Amino acid sequence: MLSYKRIIVKIGTSVITDKDGSLDLKTLKNLVRETARLRRNKTEVIIITSGAVGTGRGLVALKDGKDSVVKKQVFAAVGQIKLMSMYARYFAREGIVCAQVLATKEDFRDRQHYLHMKNCLENLLRNDVVPVVNENDVVAVAELVFTDNDELAGLLAEQLKADAVFLLTGVEGVLAEGKVVPEISLSEINSFEKHITEEKSDFGRGGMRTKFEISRRLARHGITTHIANGKRRGVLSDIVKGLSIGTRFLPK
Repeated sequence: MLSYKRIIVKIGTSVITDKDGSLDLKTLKNLVRETARLRRNKTEVIIITSGAVGTGRGLVALKDGKDSVVKKQVFAAVGQIKLMSMYARYFAREGIVCAQVLATKEDFRDRQHYLHMKNCLENLLRNDVVPVVNENDVVAVAELVFTDNDELAGLLAEQLKADAVFLLTGVEGVLAEGKVVPEISLSEINSFEKHITEEKSDFGRGGMRTKFEISRRLARHGITTHIANGKRRGVLSDIVKGLSIGTRFLPK
């Protein structure tokens, strides 16, 4: 059993949406149920969720067929309501209150914004509320955009001094010669870089390249990272139990 007291769980777009962009409610419900189980075992959980833009695509058809910043903003604005309503509903069934926290890169550049966000998240955790964080895609454009929510997960992990980050994605972990690499230490991490592809999911901005870089940075800061398939039933519980699920990046 891994002794994590505070973890960041980043849920990728490919995990909670189907191929048509609609919400995968079964997977979302399972992840909320597992989060509740971790909470009952005294583990603090901060969720970072993707999926607002993908969810919005499944809800509204825009007249402008071109992919643009405006189009993304509309999808995000529409999809965010649906996405958070489902989180709130499923957490309520577990007797847990969740809170929506929207972030932009500016919140990590300005000292006052940084401290306000840190205090907000700490107070939510102190009051047994699960923070559900997402990039504010409605206003985040140009220089205010994170690389993706993997970057946001890394920043929050450092800000909140988390013990571990779980990057849940649509693949099993880091692959080398067709097999999942179960564990990568900080001393050998550079040798695995050649196996990392630039491939990304249909609706997400991230990819394994970003996850690998974030994991390397967090390892240097003493934070463990797990990359695993978020659609796998029991994924959070199995990781915490110490089972060989996905790829674990060991910190110094």
